[in-house]
Amino acid sequence: MFRSRLRLPTDDQSRRTMQTVIVVAGIAFAVIRATVVGLWCLLGDRAVSDSLVMELVITLLSDFIIVSIIGVTILHFAGRYRSDLTYETVSGSLTTYTLASLALLLLAAIIPHDVNEGRIGDFLTLISSNVIAIGAFAITIALAGFLTSILLLRRHRLTKVYLFIQLAIILGIWLVSALSVTAQWLTVVSATLTFAGIVIMLLNIRRLNWLTTITLDRKVRLLWLTVCGAFASIVLSIMFGFGDETYVSATVNLFIRSGSAVPAVINLFGFVFFIRLLFAIIAALPNSGIVDRRSNEVDALATLTRLMTKSTDVSSLLASVTDHAMRVCHAHGAWCELYTETGVDVVATQLVHENYVRSLHHHRSIHRLITTADQPHLVESLSDEVAAVDPTVVMKSMIIVPLVNDHRRTGTLVVFSTVDFGFEQDDLKLLTAFGDTVSVALDQARLIEAAFEKERMQKEIDVARDIQASLLPRTAPTSTRVDVDAVTIPATDVGGDYYDYIKFASGTWGAIIADVAGKGVPAALYMATLKGVVLAEMRMATGPADLLRRINATLHGSMERHTYITMMCVEFHEDCRYLRIARAGHTPAVIRRGGVTDIVAPQGLAIGIVGSDIFDRTIEDVVLAVEPGDVCLLTTDGVTERRDPDLVEIEQERILELVQRVVSDSATDVVRATQHVLDDHGRGAEPHDDITIVAIVVRNETATADKRRSLTSEEPS
Repeated sequence: MFRSRLRLPTDDQSRRTMQTVIVVAGIAFAVIRATVVGLWCLLGDRAVSDSLVMELVITLLSDFIIVSIIGVTILHFAGRYRSDLTYETVSGSLTTYTLASLALLLLAAIIPHDVNEGRIGDFLTLISSNVIAIGAFAITIALAGFLTSILLLRRHRLTKVYLFIQLAIILGIWLVSALSVTAQWLTVVSATLTFAGIVIMLLNIRRLNWLTTITLDRKVRLLWLTVCGAFASIVLSIMFGFGDETYVSATVNLFIRSGSAVPAVINLFGFVFFIRLLFAIIAALPNSGIVDRRSNEVDALATLTRLMTKSTDVSSLLASVTDHAMRVCHAHGAWCELYTETGVDVVATQLVHENYVRSLHHHRSIHRLITTADQPHLVESLSDEVAAVDPTVVMKSMIIVPLVNDHRRTGTLVVFSTVDFGFEQDDLKLLTAFGDTVSVALDQARLIEAAFEKERMQKEIDVARDIQASLLPRTAPTSTRVDVDAVTIPATDVGGDYYDYIKFASGTWGAIIADVAGKGVPAALYMATLKGVVLAEMRMATGPADLLRRINATLHGSMERHTYITMMCVEFHEDCRYLRIARAGHTPAVIRRGGVTDIVAPQGLAIGIVGSDIFDRTIEDVVLAVEPGDVCLLTTDGVTERRDPDLVEIEQERILELVQRVVSDSATDVVRATQHVLDDHGRGAEPHDDITIVAIVVRNETATADKRRSLTSEEPS
């Protein structure tokens, strides 16, 4: 509320800019004031008090300088004490105040001066008096800002009321001091107001419990800083309040009438605060050990949490865990071990060698004690739990914390001491939290490693998918009498289905479709092998059956057991008066001839199952006469076994009905119609097997010109 009423800037850049402007303005007023005083006192050999008008002018300039100091102080503390007190801000302010006060006193003591009854005797005195007076007010106002900030941040219900009362007391004391030159009895009033201000200050200082949260070493440093601050404040208060003959007091009174009263009172209030702070620090010292311990515990857990969120290296994480565990428990050593299929893996040790840790596991009782504890366990004295301890075992007391990952014991965190009863129950509770953190970190590391592995495999699969796509033909051979089109849809990222367009030794064209047993990358690798064999054998094959014989002769014996390939090959001539078909255990073809749809399944075994002697006797060619409008549909079993969400396979009759009713000269239309039937049956269910469709349509010679391309002018991909 205080900042919003004054409209103070909230960002650092704006605040620094405003501070710079105010400082420049204050320096300008100081230069003007020094010039006016120099012209009046040095050149005119007069005192400031000789002219009421001149005294008012100089007082007004002094007020502008003091207002500038107040503005800079407000901006400084409004930005520094935004939310809460910290040791750094308090100790920094105390250090600055103490050093500035000592520097002011030292400067006033060593600089020569000539001030006599308000007269400035030389130029050096003119400069030094202005510097010392402005420095005195800057130190005093900064102290007031520091005290106000602390009281407002740790305020109670009457804090603001007390602050306004203290401000009124300070102004009242200054007014009384200014009038006391004509009314000495007002000194009693000044003393009364000062006493009342001290009482109000003590009432306003209530909540110093933040001291209990800082560590012992910081309390000791803050104690000495407070003693130095109290000494500086009481010296300045006495000098301003009772040292009328001192140069510091004289320059301040010369700067503004009775000006030394304000620094005297504010430094006195500062002395009261420092004394109160001093006793609070002394009272908080006995519990410093507990505070340090809790602070170390919190810092250690916070550090482990940060490491857990940033580090994916299990070894470095466990090394940090053992190091923090040893330090917060004041142990003499620690290690962490993980359990693998091959035995115990010591991954992190502190002040103990991993070979020594492994030797401990040769002691059956110690091995059982460490590896079988299902809950965090404090061994106060190892000799009480393990009989006949080997003299080489330096561990006298231990804390054993199991590490559990996915309800499975994966390791142990061990912290040890070389003395009996070296740990407390609080140590056990803390290390239990450590163990939980490490278990989570191990699980996280496992998930990250799995994610990296999955990402690596996905990249490999992407490459395999791109390679597989490049193995499939980009264009289909077409002519005025035949149109061919095909599509393949892998059930996974890569599949084992294959189709291609081939050219036999006689110059006639054909289409093949194949299905490698299985899915995924292994099937895709066999598919790539099959592609190479087809390209090598097709130029010597005289027909579909001969091509399948050659492929079987090449692949039989080189394929793994229980792996085979089903294939179907269809040969068609340019005039497309007949189709010649051979099948190697593949899904039968669906053919519509003369308006009648039927299933064609020539005899033949799958490739790779038997040798050439049996395979060659079994395979056969079937020749079918065709005419314009006839359709040949080749599919893999992913089509005939397409399932819906209830796992019901598509009926063969639906494929037959599709081929029967389709009316188009475009093989692409036949492929799309087949896909539509499959999607309609699947109702959104994912295919469980690869789907490949090859359609051959015998067209009229009036087919569209944009699809015409001579069969003899194309080479297979």
